[in-house]
Amino acid sequence: MERFPKELRHGSGAIMVLDPTHLLLSFREPQSPQDVEERVREYGMALAAPGGPTPGIERGLERVPRPANPFEVINHTDRRFWVRSQAGSIDQERFNALQNAMGDALEWIGPVYRLGNVPGLGGLVCPLPNVLLLRTTQPGEEVQRNLDRRLKRYGLSEVREKSQYLGEYRYYVLDHPEDRNAYELQSMLLESERELVSDVQFETMPMVVPITAVPNDPLFPRQWDMTRIQAGGPGNTGWDISTGAAGTIVCVLDQGCDLTHPDLQFAPGAAGQGINLGTMAPPGSPTGPHGTACAGIVLGRFNNSAGVAGVAGNCSLMPVAFQNWTDAECAAGINWAANNGARVISMSFGVYAPGDGFGPTGWNFAIIDPAINNAVNTRGCVLVAATGNENTGVINRYPARNPLVIAVGGSDQADNRKNPMSADGECWGANFGPGISVVAPCVQIPTTDIQGAGGYNTNNGGPRLVACVNYPSCGDAAGDYFFQFNGTSSATPHVAGLAGAIRSQYAALTPGQVRDIIERTADKVGGAYADAPGFPNGTRNNQMGYGRINMLRALDFSDVFIKDWTGDTGVEPSTPPGSNFWTFSDIVVRITDDNVFDPGDPSKSSNVERGQTNYLYIRVTNNGPREARNVTVSARITPYVGLEFVYPADWTSVDATHVAPTPVTATFPSIPAGGSAIAKFTISSSQVDTLWGWISGMSWHPCLLAMVNADNDYAFTTVSTAGGGLVVRRNNLAQRNLSVIDVLSATTLAFPFLAGNLFNSEHTMEILVDRSRLPMAIPLYLGLDEDGKAFPQVDLTAKTPGDEQMEGGLVFIERTRVEAMLGCCRGILTLEKGSRFDCPSATGIGEVSVKGGEVIIRGGKRLVEVREEQAVIRVEKQPNQLHPMALRLEVPREAQGGEEYLVSVAQRNEAGQTVGGASALYRVR
Repeated sequence: MERFPKELRHGSGAIMVLDPTHLLLSFREPQSPQDVEERVREYGMALAAPGGPTPGIERGLERVPRPANPFEVINHTDRRFWVRSQAGSIDQERFNALQNAMGDALEWIGPVYRLGNVPGLGGLVCPLPNVLLLRTTQPGEEVQRNLDRRLKRYGLSEVREKSQYLGEYRYYVLDHPEDRNAYELQSMLLESERELVSDVQFETMPMVVPITAVPNDPLFPRQWDMTRIQAGGPGNTGWDISTGAAGTIVCVLDQGCDLTHPDLQFAPGAAGQGINLGTMAPPGSPTGPHGTACAGIVLGRFNNSAGVAGVAGNCSLMPVAFQNWTDAECAAGINWAANNGARVISMSFGVYAPGDGFGPTGWNFAIIDPAINNAVNTRGCVLVAATGNENTGVINRYPARNPLVIAVGGSDQADNRKNPMSADGECWGANFGPGISVVAPCVQIPTTDIQGAGGYNTNNGGPRLVACVNYPSCGDAAGDYFFQFNGTSSATPHVAGLAGAIRSQYAALTPGQVRDIIERTADKVGGAYADAPGFPNGTRNNQMGYGRINMLRALDFSDVFIKDWTGDTGVEPSTPPGSNFWTFSDIVVRITDDNVFDPGDPSKSSNVERGQTNYLYIRVTNNGPREARNVTVSARITPYVGLEFVYPADWTSVDATHVAPTPVTATFPSIPAGGSAIAKFTISSSQVDTLWGWISGMSWHPCLLAMVNADNDYAFTTVSTAGGGLVVRRNNLAQRNLSVIDVLSATTLAFPFLAGNLFNSEHTMEILVDRSRLPMAIPLYLGLDEDGKAFPQVDLTAKTPGDEQMEGGLVFIERTRVEAMLGCCRGILTLEKGSRFDCPSATGIGEVSVKGGEVIIRGGKRLVEVREEQAVIRVEKQPNQLHPMALRLEVPREAQGGEEYLVSVAQRNEAGQTVGGASALYRVR
């Protein structure tokens, strides 16, 4: 043990710390685990195994234990075996004794290290003591031959069969690692052979086999629903992250549960016994089979070699049983569960109001609403309820229609809303009334049943249900499981289980945050999705809500964003004061690389110097519960002040009007939950001269656009980016458009900008001018008929989008010859196939209406005199054009140095959404 360093650096840069209680034994020939176990027992050791004591992590002077991972499989092979000490650390004497006893049968003994702060057995690895991966300083056979000769002196030999598949690295093995191991050689080679060797790494073997979660529950292969929502199945799944935690209690408020079912895990104490709502006393024994079936979907014991696996099978079950199905029982059940520790309440039931035209009905919702409010807003519970099975889009059952409750609809095996025409042949449909949140699988769901003949599956005697006449399609022979549970009753516990898994993994999240994650990470299946007013978590489908739940995405969700303003928390849409999202976003320009980041102070965030490199800083924040992976920040700069930008063209194009600054630090391997990082770009001197407005009297700086992406920011990958208000609707996008301009008193100023966008085909727009921070004594004008000379880099001629024919134009579909008189000559004009004759398009601004000002004419051009703190100018515009405009004012002769005047202008589309804006801050010198 003395020859193993206490710490090593992993190739990722993380530190590996020696674990003195474990070793990896490598034998020359295959061994049986039983033989190895017997031989090491004499030295106070045993084969490492899952489910036993698992190492914790140091926190100060305390070692914090961690529970065993149910998926852990120790990475034993037929020649390599991991062993652990049964009596403290392994000292050198015990190490030597073990090595001598094994003799020639042993190839080597490797040390075990804990990588970073990863807890449990999953954090233990062995950097193999007999292998080094080398990268040469330059390619070529001559270099390789020289290296091989040198390395022979160290006892290293290349395994070419492995080298050929390792890219730049070569695979070398030590002949006698007991004499000199890989750890000792690493630094030696980097020092002594640096002219031939540029890098030396270890081959690392993990103690735990890195396979994904596949539970050993024998009915799992039948559970198509768990694969569909990516709880389990091939590849990475939600169960790789969380299967729930015993400390998270999920209440199934229903017909009670089979309290002796071996595939259900109940909470300890009174919570696990539950309650009967008729007697308000324990236990929550079954008053019918429905509750036990719902419970299995949420909480079927995970990986217990029996039955089914629940969505959150390691959470704990609280059974609460209706006796009489009254509204008072419902209110009491919600309150009892919330007050006794439930973190999630699953409610696979619902009624209608008397005037809805559907049954069942009769409950007084006013009795139940306060209980829902108590559970969610006071006790912090997540409430989930079924929309109903009446195939209506008019209204959902109650309590699903309560806005504090997640309303769950149903999806079929084709990932559409369950309806009477679904291929499963069940002649019912899932409700999809207003307010539906998400959907989940709801047909032919395998789950737990009351044991024997007491439930839906009566294969073990007793009168059989129609669906159960043909075993095994109905359930198991013993009657403990039912394979055909259905309805939004079965969809609801899928969502409750997901909520339980989320709360197990991220205990600090509020009910609202849990709901947001479920909705923002749902799969967009079953038709087209679009933004809908009043729904904040992305695009919706009127039959599927936000989509079908996805457990992996929900548990793996990060939410990287760029703040639009100081108080921006990442919620979509952002609500900046006055919709001014272009002035104080987390984008800063600096004239030196001084790392000063103060977007709220224009003097520290918007100045530019000619003749030198300037610096662009963009701060990104991870608002999600999970570490954001592979974060990428990009930026574009336009050579004009623009009021409207369209995704993706303006954020991704690189051309004359979309210049890309040079990235310095624009990618981050990870950003922790709640953490931030600042990306850095340079703007070259030539770019500054091209982009910034240096024309006399026309000072401005262009619009800065920024975008951030992460591998596991699933919300941004599925949302619509069409329509207006894009920057506030999508927190991954940001813009900054604030010019700081130093002026002298008695100076006439013009602040030019471009309204519209080449991709905006609307015929009208509104321009809002805000002069609330400009003294009313200073006249302010909006020029509508500008010539655009302030933007020499921008082509302002009319554009025809794509290959569309302009209105009134002609297209010659065949080669055409026309006899015509041109000047003094008559001749033949030949027009090839596809030739076009287009009427010249109108340009400029058409009719104008104004609130808060008046249109005046000066020099034959229209100006709007802004007479109130805010003016709204509605104009006719040409589609797919940029329209030059300018704000004009004069700095008073009596203005004092240090005085500041701010004017802002914004654009709204035909829907009334603010699509962009610009501000100019004039500072008197």
